[in-house]
Amino acid sequence: MGAVELLTLIVGLGVAGLAKGATAMGLPLIATPILASVFGPRQAVVIISIPIVVANTLLVLQSWRVWSLLPSLLPLVAANAVGTVFGAFLLAGLDQRTFAVLIAAMAALFLLRGGRLVGDPGTRRARFLVPVVGFAGGVMQGTTSISSPLIGSFFHAMRLEPRDYVITLAAVFQISAIVQVISYDALGLFTPELATLGVLACIPMLLALMAGIAVRGRLDQVRFRQLIVVLIVVSVANLLWRTFVS
Repeated sequence: MGAVELLTLIVGLGVAGLAKGATAMGLPLIATPILASVFGPRQAVVIISIPIVVANTLLVLQSWRVWSLLPSLLPLVAANAVGTVFGAFLLAGLDQRTFAVLIAAMAALFLLRGGRLVGDPGTRRARFLVPVVGFAGGVMQGTTSISSPLIGSFFHAMRLEPRDYVITLAAVFQISAIVQVISYDALGLFTPELATLGVLACIPMLLALMAGIAVRGRLDQVRFRQLIVVLIVVSVANLLWRTFVS
């Protein structure tokens, strides 16, 4: 790994951690394409699964109030866990090019339709959508580590308070992330090298995560989102170039 690649990883993980700390979203969405451009798509998803668990643990520990919200989300959590296992099996059998397209598609979905995937469901519609969204998000989590476009927009439609939104989202992501790591390990996807890289990736991510938590609610959301969009577009373009052209 050259100096430029190392710097790209540190900066990318830092921006991803900042977004995660501020909004509970963005860690795999931003970091996975960057890691994939260096290590390959499948390896990137395995590596990023470790920082995801660490980041969600810290966010969940911020407040105990999340547990009062979770009982109503049990169908989503259960379906999400099943979908994550299913997605992990898909990951084990997917080739690199298919995987690169999946990651690019998830990023494009977030950029183009992230805020309108669910819309504004009423009570009956929400009950129906809970397990559907949970399973679909789990499959996305297991195959790409990117489920925030679907899960995040669903919680946004529920109009949760900002702090409840962040903590609840982190708790749901944490459950699926734990299932994801266990599934990857059972399928033999973790190697000593990938596990080590996953642990090392936590260092810049955690530093930025704490900064994101500290400045939550004080950020210029417009410019921050513009920065994320630029980074996602550049990262996905780089990933697709390396996968299909290089």
